[in-house]
This record gives sequence, structure tokens and C-alpha cells, in this order.
Amino acid sequence: MELYYKDLISEEASLEKLVDDLMLVVQGVDELVQAAGVTLEKEKKDEITSRLQRLKEGCRKIEQHAVDSALAVDKVMRQYPYSSAGFAFAIGIILGRFLKKR
Repeated sequence: MELYYKDLISEEASLEKLVDDLMLVVQGVDELVQAAGVTLEKEKKDEITSRLQRLKEGCRKIEQHAVDSALAVDKVMRQYPYSSAGFAFAIGIILGRFLKKR
């Protein structure tokens, strides 16, 4: 019996949405600065934009790494279901005893 969890994480909670929201915050700060009469230097503006782009790329890499890891674990779990379950059970017992001693 196989279970599939397609919508485990909502689309609204994605890292990409977070980065887009941060871009909106930066734009809002820029508008606030302009309304206050202070101008933001082009160099600073470009630096903020480039950092946000790097953050976005880093989030994509983290997301892809998480997907790749999940697929690898899924492959191992499907190939060795009973061994994987036994191993997870053993780790749970060991962690339980370790935490109980504290």
C-alpha cells in the first residue's frame, strides 16, 4: 500500500513567495524613503537588489536539495521497506533512552 501526499505543503508557504514578499518590502521602503525626502543611492539600491536575487537563488537551491533528498529517501524506503522501518524504530528507541536519562 502506497501513500502519496501531494499537497503536504501549501503553495502559499513557499520560499519563493517569501522572497517575493521581501522584494515588495524593499520597494515599499524605497517609496517611504522617497516620501521622506531622502534619496537612496543607486549603488545601495543595486546592492539590495543583488542580495535579494542571491537569496532567491539560494532558496531555490535549498528547495531543490530538499526535493532530491526526499526522493532518495523515498527510493530507499521503497527498496527496503522492512529494513527501513526497523532502522527507524531502533533509532527511536535509542533516542528515547537517551532523552529519558536527561
